[in-house]
Parts: sequence; C-alpha cells; structure tokens
Amino acid sequence: MMLKRVLTAVIGSLLVATMAIAQKGIEDGSRFGKGADSVRAVTNLSLYQQFVKQKAFKDALPSWRILFNEAPRASQNMYIHGVVMYKILIDETKDPALRKAYVDTIMMIYDRRAQYFGKRGEVMARKAVELYGLAPEREAEAYQIIAENVKKEGVSVPEFGLTLFMQLSVELLNKKQITPDEVVANFSKSVEILETQLKNAIEAKDKETIKTALDNVQAAFSSSSAATCDALIPVVDRKYKAAPNDIENLKSSLGLMQTVKCEDSPLYATLAENLHKMQPSASSAYSLGKYFLVRKDFDKAIPYYQQAIDMEESNDEKAKYLSELALIYFAAGRPPVETRKIALRAIEYNPNDGRSYITIGRLYASFNKSISDKPFEQNTAYWAAVDKFIQAKRVDPSVAAEADQLIATFSAYFPSQEDAFFNDLREGQEYTVPGWINEVTRVRIRK
Repeated sequence: MMLKRVLTAVIGSLLVATMAIAQKGIEDGSRFGKGADSVRAVTNLSLYQQFVKQKAFKDALPSWRILFNEAPRASQNMYIHGVVMYKILIDETKDPALRKAYVDTIMMIYDRRAQYFGKRGEVMARKAVELYGLAPEREAEAYQIIAENVKKEGVSVPEFGLTLFMQLSVELLNKKQITPDEVVANFSKSVEILETQLKNAIEAKDKETIKTALDNVQAAFSSSSAATCDALIPVVDRKYKAAPNDIENLKSSLGLMQTVKCEDSPLYATLAENLHKMQPSASSAYSLGKYFLVRKDFDKAIPYYQQAIDMEESNDEKAKYLSELALIYFAAGRPPVETRKIALRAIEYNPNDGRSYITIGRLYASFNKSISDKPFEQNTAYWAAVDKFIQAKRVDPSVAAEADQLIATFSAYFPSQEDAFFNDLREGQEYTVPGWINEVTRVRIRK
C-alpha cells in the first residue's frame, strides 16, 4: 500500500513537471508560455518579425498564426501587423466568401487585441472604422460596434470614432434603421465626450484635432433630418445650464443653433447675450444681430452687426457681415445709397461676393422710380440691375440660379424699341443711368 502511494505521488509530480515544461501563453496567461511552448513562441515571434521587416507578409503569416493562437500576449505589434497582412489578402482575392472571412478575421484580431492589451475605447473604435472601410455594406454592424463602445467607454473613445458614430447615425437614419431620437441622443453624447476631451487636452495639435472632430460631428448632425430646433434646443439647454459661463461651449452651441436655423429661440438670445457680456467679440455681436434679424427687429439688429464688422479681423467674415447688413438695410427700407455703400464695402473685402451684387441689382430695380420723374429713365435702372445680376453669377456660381431668374424677370421691363427710338438710342449704345445710380451701362431693347 505504501509503495502504491509513493508511485502515485511520483506520477503526479511528473505530470505537473510535464505541464510546466510545455504550456502555451494562452493557457497560463504569460507572454510566451512555458517550456517547449515558450521556445516555440519565441522562435515564431523572431521569424514573423524578420519576415515583416522584409515586407514578406505572406511568409510571415504561418509564424504569426502560431503566435496569435498560442501566445496572444507576445507582442501588441502582432495585432497591427495582422490587420495589415489580412488586408493584403483581401486585396488579392475577388471571392466574396473569402473576403468576408478575412474581414471577420480582422474583426477577431481587434477583439483579441482589446482582450490582451486593453484600451478598448481606441481599439473598438478602430475596429468599427476598419469594418466600415472594408465592408461598407455592413454599416449597421459597424454602427453597433461603435455605439456599444461609446456607451461602455465614454470619454476614452477617440475623436475619429465619434466622427464615424455620427456619420453612421445619419446614414442609418436615412435608411430608416434608427430613429431621429436616437440620432439626437448620439449627437448629444458625442458632443459631450468631445468637449470633455477638449478641456483635458494639453497639446495644441490634440486640441486642433478634437475641434475638427467636433465640427465634423456638428456638420453631420446639422445635415440630417433629425436636426430640428425641437430636437436641438433641449441638448443645448442642458449644456448651458451645466456650464453657463463656459465660453467655448457658448460659442459652439451658438454656431450649431445658427446652422440649424434656431436663431429665433429665446435660448439663442440668452446664450448670445451671456457670451457678449463675458467676452465681447465680432462673433458674439453677430450672434445677437442674427437673433434680432430673425425677429425682424432691424433697429436692434443693425447696431450689433456694426459692432461685429468693427471688431472682426478676418476679411471673409467682415465681408459676410457687411453683405448681410446690406440686406437688412434693404429690408428695413433704409436709403438706397447707404445700402449700396454697405454692399460695395462687402465686395471690397470679398470680390467674389455674388450675394452683394444681387442686393445692389435688386436695389436698382426696387428704387428705380427714385432716379428720375421720366418713365423711360426709370426703366433704364433695369439695365444697371441686370448688369449686377450678370456680375453676381460671374464671380459666384452658387448664386447663378437666382441670378438667372432675376435676369429673366427684370429684362421684361427693359425699354421697348419704340421708347429707345424716341430717345435717340440704339441697341448696344453706351448709356449712363441717371440719378443716384449714376452707372454706365449698355442699351438693351425689350424682346
């Protein structure tokens, strides 16, 4: 009996020793495993790395697969190289089933990388980006990956993942696979995370990257059918109440409300006034001007626009403010000479401002009776007006459709052949439009 117990103990110890000699890293949690399996892992790591250095990726695959299956902690770079190698295989085959299998393998590589090396927020974001890039038809699956990642990892999801999150949200909304409420919730969460990341960022380049992502997220949302004031205002209101003196938050919220056309909201005025008190700027003055403009309170809008113009340093922005101010003057019935002066200032800052040329043309057509008591001379204002519409579409193709419509409308008011004859004028002759317009044009006859 004693001998039997001794033999049993010896056999047991031999079994333990054998396991210690040969045990894979995937089994014992170590980097390479133990014993013979450790030697096998280290050997294959060296082989695969040498092949990768030579860019002999196909030759690297057998050793890589051994590491992936037996020693998943051997190297984090192993997962990066694995994605590269399988993308090469995808590029080299046209077999749909094989391509899908390779894509699925890449998805598994990302899962295994997150399992053994952490940083799930970043790794799962890359997984979603990779899936959408390799198989756009699987966008719903990519959306689920990034949505789950945002829910679980929050602020650790990198900015590129949140950009994709909103892009996919809008695409799936357009396909009626998710609801507008879900898109609004996704937008709110994405903005919350990005603004937190922006506050925590130290490096200037990181801040710039996050700001770009925030712009992209806002642009994606504002272009969607979910972007309504009813949906947006509760999100902005919550952000404002949480940090009423956060200047960056006020600026981004106002920009988004302008994009979605919510400038008539009392909340918009509250944010704009608060920002203007804390940090008077061209932007804050402009925001207040827009609020009163939407409400057609021109007398209050005009001073804020003038403040914005005076404070603005960018020529493009100054031109934009002047162009809009000219329209306000026009709508408010201010003297046409003053209105034209403002529009011409806008053109000085931006010679390609087609909108200001259109404003001047409409001004000539609307105030034609103010240039003369003679009906014929009044109608010559339409020549000068059409000149401006032609110039507008020449410098700014974005206004071409509107310009063409205005040209067709006001050409019908050109003087007739009989009127031209009695005034001793002929087609194409140079002519100076009288009165405050006082512009040289060419005689054109109504067709």
